[in-house]
Amino acid sequence: MLAILLLASQPATVLITIDSSGVVEAHLRLNVVEGLNEVRLPAEPIPETIEVKVRGEYAVAIYENQSIYFFSPIAGEAEITYLVNVSARDSIFSFSIVYENLTRLRVPPQIVLLAVPRNIERMEYAEGDLVIEFYGPEVIEYAVKTGAIARPTITATLTTEEATTTTGAETLLRTTTQATGTQTFEVAERPGAQLIDQAIIIGAIALPAIAVLAAIIYSRSRRREGFAEDWSLTKLDRMILEAIENAGGSILQGDLQAALGLPKTTLWRHVRKLGKLGYLEIVKEGSLNRLILVRRPS
Repeated sequence: MLAILLLASQPATVLITIDSSGVVEAHLRLNVVEGLNEVRLPAEPIPETIEVKVRGEYAVAIYENQSIYFFSPIAGEAEITYLVNVSARDSIFSFSIVYENLTRLRVPPQIVLLAVPRNIERMEYAEGDLVIEFYGPEVIEYAVKTGAIARPTITATLTTEEATTTTGAETLLRTTTQATGTQTFEVAERPGAQLIDQAIIIGAIALPAIAVLAAIIYSRSRRREGFAEDWSLTKLDRMILEAIENAGGSILQGDLQAALGLPKTTLWRHVRKLGKLGYLEIVKEGSLNRLILVRRPS
């Protein structure tokens, strides 16, 4: 019976967004069928942050082996959002995109891409952010820029072979000059061009200190009937909540990190998760984060 209900969905429209503090969020839009749906996720999620809506109504999802399963009472458009599980080593952040279809990556000026995707379809600027459309799979590596914000300069070369000519592919050079920077693309006129030279992203930027995944307020209502939130709390989540409660219900993130002896990125992931689940409120105090206990776990 389960095999009969498990019907394939159409390929999703995928947007991966890296925000100015380095936190990565995935947005998927797709049409689903009535009954049980299986959706393969483009990047590894933090499972507790997965949200599924079908025609604006929440659906309960189960995550397993890079896919989510959820039952929809009706066919229609679904929206899936979640925070991507990001690895950090030596101040370099990375995550893998396993999705083979077209993916859109949106990057603000504060993010330094250390390499560009290989199978690029298009690159453009949208409201000051760099948007890259490409085909996976791909590993995205980046760093968070500190200091003055400048629009990045990007040079990418795409080429292809032309079977009907002996002089190679004809290319179109397009240069667009902006008030704060210049972007130069050398793009083959034929679709399906292959990336030959690795693009050089954001040159000559000193990285004396990589910013910790800084505070952003992720205040999105996630309350819905029938959702038991406490099941998703890990032992470390409860330890964090207990430490904040023992500090009087409010503590600076840096003080909490020192008290628990946790890596900054590990603590930040759990803080973001607890904020999404409604246990914490993250308040900006200058360049610091204050964590305020909103409710206690049952």
